[in-house]
Amino acid sequence: MLDNMSAGRMILGLGRGAGRIEFEGFRVPMDESRPRFVEAAQMMLQGLEQGYCEFDGTYYKQPRVDIRPAPFKSFKGRTYAAAVSPESSQIMAELGIGILVIPQKPWPEVDKELNSYRAVYRDTIGTEVPPPILSGWIFCDEDAGRAEEMARKYIGDYVTSVLLHYEFAGKHLETTKGYEYYGKISEKIEKYGPEGFVDFFLGLQVWGPPEQCHERIVEFSGRLGADSFNGVFSYSGMPWEEAERNLRLFSDTVRPELQRLTETGGGTAKVA
Repeated sequence: MLDNMSAGRMILGLGRGAGRIEFEGFRVPMDESRPRFVEAAQMMLQGLEQGYCEFDGTYYKQPRVDIRPAPFKSFKGRTYAAAVSPESSQIMAELGIGILVIPQKPWPEVDKELNSYRAVYRDTIGTEVPPPILSGWIFCDEDAGRAEEMARKYIGDYVTSVLLHYEFAGKHLETTKGYEYYGKISEKIEKYGPEGFVDFFLGLQVWGPPEQCHERIVEFSGRLGADSFNGVFSYSGMPWEEAERNLRLFSDTVRPELQRLTETGGGTAKVA
């Protein structure tokens, strides 16, 4: 429906989740998460290309049924998913899905996994890999001191809420099938402490005066080969007035500069 209304401008995002409380709420074993995601993604992606869904898998049995409204156009090249682990990156490559990069681990690890993902994608799909989409939390303010203070408060609160909701400091993910890689997060939290982890995450996000926000996006997207940036402007109970000011300042000062790079062939093409 959204794709029809927007004349094919929609970008489809997929994900499988990592919250134990969510799987327990739906009464689905978390150990089945990865194969369930693969089957669901295969059924949906095939359906969007065919105009009907039909699947006979281990977890999903779907008799043929037409999709209404019918798909506007192909979703190939505009379907993305975040992939925290190398195993997930390989699955996305085999499915022909682009990568949404949410900076949350050291850049050398990201570089290594992206290179592996691209190789598998080319070998499996046989076409060029779609550029990744870069995402990030933003706090833009003309005052550098206030920008850092508020970024530390709101982005810090966001990270803390993530650690609590997903229980990343716990040990259960180390023994949950399909989530073994997440055990490294608990190791880092144990090593550096929650505050140290917040500092690390903060260093990977976009905050500061407009010039600094622009520099960070250009640096990060250039490193990844990303041509799009998806910003998060309202989070962690931030007052609406602050979120709107944050968004408007970025839109008035940073966005035009990023879009100008496109016109000169120098970088990020789309900002959402």
